[in-house]
Amino acid sequence: MGKYAIIGFGCAGYHAAKALRERAPESRIHVYSDTGEGPANPMLTTYYVAGKISREALFPLGGQAEIARALDLELHACAPVQRVWAREHVVELADGWRENYDGIVLATGSHALVPPIPGRPEKDVYVMRTPGDADALLKRIKRGISSALVIGASWVGIKVAEALYAHQVPTVIADMAPRIFPTATLPEVAEEIHTRLETMGIGLKFGCGVSAMDRSPAGILSRFSDGSELQSEIVVLCLGVRAAVECLDREEIQIGRAVQVNERMETSVSGVYAAGDCCEARELLTGQWMAVNLWANAGMQGRIAGCNLAGGDEVYQGNLLHNITHALGMDFIGIGDNRAEGRRLTYRAPEGWRLDLVCREGRPVCVNLLGNEGLSGPLKAVLLKQTKGGPAALSTEESVTLTRAGMPPEIIRTLGGAKYADA
Repeated sequence: MGKYAIIGFGCAGYHAAKALRERAPESRIHVYSDTGEGPANPMLTTYYVAGKISREALFPLGGQAEIARALDLELHACAPVQRVWAREHVVELADGWRENYDGIVLATGSHALVPPIPGRPEKDVYVMRTPGDADALLKRIKRGISSALVIGASWVGIKVAEALYAHQVPTVIADMAPRIFPTATLPEVAEEIHTRLETMGIGLKFGCGVSAMDRSPAGILSRFSDGSELQSEIVVLCLGVRAAVECLDREEIQIGRAVQVNERMETSVSGVYAAGDCCEARELLTGQWMAVNLWANAGMQGRIAGCNLAGGDEVYQGNLLHNITHALGMDFIGIGDNRAEGRRLTYRAPEGWRLDLVCREGRPVCVNLLGNEGLSGPLKAVLLKQTKGGPAALSTEESVTLTRAGMPPEIIRTLGGAKYADA
């Protein structure tokens, strides 16, 4: 009967525990969590702030105690891990308590990035990642806010802006990048999103980063690298996340921007696995190793890590970098590498949605879809097939779906649906 530790109890930790229990029903499974709450979905926090869902909905897998009973886990709640001695398979808590295990799954997740901005006040500067972050911002909104600055034009940034918009808070989105969703949008698509946001009254400030902040009588004065200034009552930092790897020793275990794993989710130390936001896996289109911080990825990686820790031999196929965002009445889907060079194809539908493709050697390498979420499935399927080395061909159903949506034959042929493009 083995004894295993899972460090972190988000989506990856939960699925690792579940797979481990199924594979090794007699094992002892210890789970260490920083909090006393169940696995929370970070992508739902802004929906909660906007009033679209209840706080309970942040925990789609249930509460800690409920899960611990169902999976027969030895739960260490509100017990942050100070250090993982990877080679010895030892877990150490802040009070010095240590325990040895037969194997470990690292599922420590990530935390919001807060750069050292000169003069940044402690009060009225928020981030958005955890239920606690959402609680803090919602409490402040309910006290009344005259203006807000959201720094960071990622999907988190626009979802925070949407939540503030729902509470009728005048908001400006700022980013050092030249456009919204800078790692996903093509320039022309971003420009259309910018126009729609400005029409709704949301201010935009791109191409300059915040260089300093000062407390002012009216709130916070943010100074930018282009010399401009912006006054707001609160600031929300949405500058991305960083893998939570502080409990690990880089001399012991291989870490890039996150913990590096092989296709079995095993780290450079035998018997130590990693899953979720704290690890890097292969991105399918570029072949690069990166963390793709998505709930579904975390669940799949956690399941594979737990299975293999119990003696299984499952392989993780890799991440597909994509952005799917619904905010402020817009649906945006970005799949693939928006830096890729190639032939450009654009289709504007009479209904108002648009599709933009970048194609190289007859294959799509980047897709932007604005305003038609229903077509994301066939488009994602094409790129996934392409990554597996086979023909990037549409199925009959996928081809018919695109044809009925009014997609021009040239685009359908490019996507691999020549047989049905002229039907």
